[in-house]
Amino acid sequence: MPACPVCLSGTSGFLIQSDTPFRREILGIGKKENLLVSRDGPVILWSDRTVWIDEGHFYGMIEFWERYCSPGSWRFYRLDRPQALPSSLPDPVAWGWILEHRPRVWIDTLIERGAIRMFRQPIVELGKNEGCRTIGYELLARGEEESGEILPPLVLIREARSQNRLFHLDRACRISAIRTVTDRPENFVYFINFIPSVIYVAEHCLETTMAAIRDSTLTPDQIVFEVTESEIVEDPEHLKSILTFYRKNGFRYALDDVGEGYNTIERLRFLEPDIIKLDRKWVSGVHKHPEKQEKAKEVLDAARETGSVCLAEGVEEPEEALLLKQIGYTWQQGYLYGKPEPFPDRR
Repeated sequence: MPACPVCLSGTSGFLIQSDTPFRREILGIGKKENLLVSRDGPVILWSDRTVWIDEGHFYGMIEFWERYCSPGSWRFYRLDRPQALPSSLPDPVAWGWILEHRPRVWIDTLIERGAIRMFRQPIVELGKNEGCRTIGYELLARGEEESGEILPPLVLIREARSQNRLFHLDRACRISAIRTVTDRPENFVYFINFIPSVIYVAEHCLETTMAAIRDSTLTPDQIVFEVTESEIVEDPEHLKSILTFYRKNGFRYALDDVGEGYNTIERLRFLEPDIIKLDRKWVSGVHKHPEKQEKAKEVLDAARETGSVCLAEGVEEPEEALLLKQIGYTWQQGYLYGKPEPFPDRR
């Protein structure tokens, strides 16, 4: 199978030129490394005054250069890994711009440290009476810096996009989720998010995920793969092929934010998810707004056509929960039942 364009790593970087020769220690490489021959390392020394460095290595050297070198006198060019020294170069970027736009966190480093943490938010089923029981959890990724600071998902996704590492982050989150819940005695259902736009060919891009599941104690009926960011999937047939791959392997899948944006009723009928999550826009204050109640009923009717289970997310008020239960949303999720929190340590 050809290499997948979204999961290639180490291709983005900077070409640096200096009027004086570079010393190897300034580039963060040892004396024994012959990088003039190797073209697949983090540093390619084209000459003693011209060097290409991949982004991960480059950003790791910034503080050192700022303290001990004069990087303001160097010339920087954003450039993918070159197979030969280019005859023409793009416009240079200033050192000040690099400092201003450096990542808050380097995604590759975060993944290498195993610093993807899983939080959980309960999903409950409401009974005929007033009681409810927890039937599962949505697994929500967070990053943990070396200082212990927790990075929210929006920061992770933003940095992953800018560093062309969205596939790597998404894959690491899926694997972390599976490993976090394996060997736990509870027989819960776990919702694991994935970004379909980074899946090139399901059999190829999801192999590490399938391997992690095979090595876990989980059974397929415990896992629901939840589509996120489906609005950026330009080819619905491609999305359907990914979901079909999950279903053929015994897993269920859920469609998020139904009733809003691109996740219309028509998209619901086409994708035929096992579980649909009513967009929180139609949940918030639903007991006060008849038009939201009508939308909730419309989504529920469409779900019944495809045999999907409906789940209302973003439930925060008891009145919302009661009204949605009366409509038919017995599966619910939201702050009313619990905020996202770290998994407890295994006993």
